[in-house]
Amino acid sequence: MTRPRLATTRRILRAIRDGWLLLGLCLAPILALELGLRGAFALKDRLAAPPAVDPRVVEAAGGTWPIDHDRELKALVDRWEPFAYFRPEPFRGSTITIDADGRRAVWKPPTGEGRRTIRLAVLGGSSLWGYGGRDDETIPSHLARILHGRGVDAEVRNLSQIGYVSTQEVVALVRELQSGYRPDVVLFYDGVNDASSALLEGRAGLTMNERNRAREFNLLQSPARAAAAALGKLVADSALRRAAESIARRFRGGAGSTPATPAVALEDLAKGVLDVYETNVMVVEALADRYGFRPVFAWQPSLFDKAPQTPLERDEAAKYAWLAPAFAATGAELDRRDGLKARADFLDLRGLFRDAPETVFTDHCHTTERANAIVADRLAGPVLEAADGADR
Repeated sequence: MTRPRLATTRRILRAIRDGWLLLGLCLAPILALELGLRGAFALKDRLAAPPAVDPRVVEAAGGTWPIDHDRELKALVDRWEPFAYFRPEPFRGSTITIDADGRRAVWKPPTGEGRRTIRLAVLGGSSLWGYGGRDDETIPSHLARILHGRGVDAEVRNLSQIGYVSTQEVVALVRELQSGYRPDVVLFYDGVNDASSALLEGRAGLTMNERNRAREFNLLQSPARAAAAALGKLVADSALRRAAESIARRFRGGAGSTPATPAVALEDLAKGVLDVYETNVMVVEALADRYGFRPVFAWQPSLFDKAPQTPLERDEAAKYAWLAPAFAATGAELDRRDGLKARADFLDLRGLFRDAPETVFTDHCHTTERANAIVADRLAGPVLEAADGADR
């Protein structure tokens, strides 16, 4: 190597060295600050964190099992489910049991009694899945017990999943039919997730957190995209960002707990929600004609439908106040759908707990075990009528 080339190489190596030193000098204090803030936040969270479960929820439950239930909910792990996105991995706890197919356990009637048996599939979001209730105290389990008490043993298949919207439920039903399953009655329990997803996504008919699925699409096919996503996640989860957001909230004077939602006209959004829902009803109706089952459709109640609210419910209503206008607009649009409301197989349950003095809701939509039994009792009659129709 000639002397000029050697000198040039040395200058390049010195520049690289100096650059790394400069980068290290810049990053070292940032890293030290990040680690210090993480330790401070961890200590603060441990000392100042409220109980994982509101004591009033434990009181309403009449036992301490909600603490175990909350821990088990957090331990659930989702797996990929073709077309419908996700189902939980098998799980066995003291309050939650998930079978190998990702379905929540349902109370089963005693065997060997030689009674009438029906196959009942139920589809909905977390409320019908049983969020906030033990396996034998979910709406499907209460429904199975009530039907048993009325002389009918129901083989209930709970196809509900946390976060599902009505279109995912239709897809899940199609997949079950493809596998050879033939129900006598199919119950849909919807409303809350369809309206919430539309508000969060700014468009009706999408799944919960659809934008996350869009970001993840083909992520592993592009190293640059994967690196950018990893860097973005690192920044989003950093203590520095948490500190910056905390400072910003102090200047704004707000709590900062309201999710960011697109600017959309709620009336148009509500119309879209009901348009999609009615289309799904017609699709299910066509499937019912082809496969010989009878459908039942229920529009679920929410906290905002209840007038005398307990202290716990008032606090939850304030926490989820950002949802209230969308729920109100969707409810007003539902009231205008005379054709839907006139259907014999459609139940509007929004007024079911309107005047209930006791605690019914533990958040904006999930009901207590006692309330689950009331919902199931209301559903039992239409399910039996549907089953009678399927037999003819």
